Amino acid sequence: MGFQKPNLDTARSAIHACLLEIHSPYNDGWTGSACKQELYVLKSWLEDEYAKLPTFVGEEKWAQDRLVEILKR
Repeated sequence: MGFQKPNLDTARSAIHACLLEIHSPYNDGWTGSACKQELYVLKSWLEDEYAKLPTFVGEEKWAQDRLVEILKR
């Protein structure tokens, strides 16, 4: 069998759905706030876990590419 890389499409889809709810003009602030809080908790957890990961060759390029994307905006 071997290793199969996890598919993150389900996570992306759930996050996208949450973003749609936050931006929806039909939702009240209560709903949007709850969704945003869930995203914040997820972001915080992911940052904490990411900080524990080993460093791989070429990672600095990822950060550089991201910075270029941000600066282009």
